Amino acid sequence: MPLADRFLQALKDFENAKPRNKQVRLGPSELGGCREYVRNVMVGAPMQEADEWPTAAVVGTLLGTHLETVAEQYMGALTEVPVTASLPNGLKVSGHADIVLIDENAVVDAKSKDGLYATRREGPSLENLIQISVYTVGLVQAGVLSEGATAHLIYVDRAGNEQELHEVELSWETILDFIDKCVERLDEVVQVQEMIDQGDVQYARTLRDKTPPFCYSPKVMCPFRDLCWKGSEWVPDEDITDEDTITAVELYDALRAEVKAATEAKDKVREKLIGVSGKTPGGLAVTWAGSEKRPMLYVTQVKK
Repeated sequence: MPLADRFLQALKDFENAKPRNKQVRLGPSELGGCREYVRNVMVGAPMQEADEWPTAAVVGTLLGTHLETVAEQYMGALTEVPVTASLPNGLKVSGHADIVLIDENAVVDAKSKDGLYATRREGPSLENLIQISVYTVGLVQAGVLSEGATAHLIYVDRAGNEQELHEVELSWETILDFIDKCVERLDEVVQVQEMIDQGDVQYARTLRDKTPPFCYSPKVMCPFRDLCWKGSEWVPDEDITDEDTITAVELYDALRAEVKAATEAKDKVREKLIGVSGKTPGGLAVTWAGSEKRPMLYVTQVKK
């Protein structure tokens, strides 16, 4: 077996051997996610190992640790603070708050994304909003922070294309609203499970908030993916009839193909520029950086 294949298998084995992958627990980060995932955890449903190495999650964890170190050394923050929150329904949920700024009465949760465009446009996910709200309330209950604390989601582009960070601030009132939303979702999970326990199996899987393309994505690989979807002939329920929307979908599909073709064409042209350095009459500078094994091509506009 080639060394690269052995390395990849080792990465998968390493991830699957982690304690959290052997026994999933219900933490703040899960409460705003798929309700069927929450139900499966609550009833102890069997899990399956990941078929893929979760590259994005690993990179995100490493970057998050770096951000915590910076916040601790240069901003006087407390990091990885243990917290247990008591929700209004009596459920106690434990986790670790990434960054706590005592003097500012604030909690910070750093998230990494491949580009920030979608987050800027659509806002944070419900998972992120409920997670940091639970942390904040738990820290106030413990006396680490005081009532009226704020929560801050800080998004970083892990691809490195954007230097500017994106911040979303939650007021104390907004935090309490998301706690109510969290309890509402948990109540729905309990109600469905009660119906299933009474023999109404038709309610099984009615809590699925995600679709197969998400659950089977290499970035996700949900441990309950086959339990939810194996043998399913799932297709979206909604029919798209709006002409403008149909045009947008078709255009997106066409542009995606064009981007792929353009990337392949660019790679072929790049080969012709290996070893080339200089400036064109039109003011395009060609330079190379990086190592001999990983040369990086830069074509930039300069003065003519």
